[in-house]
Amino acid sequence: EWDVIALQEPTIDNKGNTRVTHDWHVVYPTHRYTHPKRSRAVTLINKRINTNSWRQLPFPSTDVVIIQFSGAFSKMTLFNIY
Repeated sequence: EWDVIALQEPTIDNKGNTRVTHDWHVVYPTHRYTHPKRSRAVTLINKRINTNSWRQLPFPSTDVVIIQFSGAFSKMTLFNIY
């Protein structure tokens, strides 16, 4: 079982989305809608991880997704960089 999956060059449909099962939150780069370039990095967060324990940090690129997790361990930042 996986908690986080960092995808590179995900399959993107004609609506600009990637397809996943209902078990995942899909996190796209923060500039997905403001830059026409296709995103080459997508991060999947398993829905069993409480959404109050993580947040996306903004970054000015369509090829970078940054997620920060918080908990008893303090904070951990995960970078998905194409």
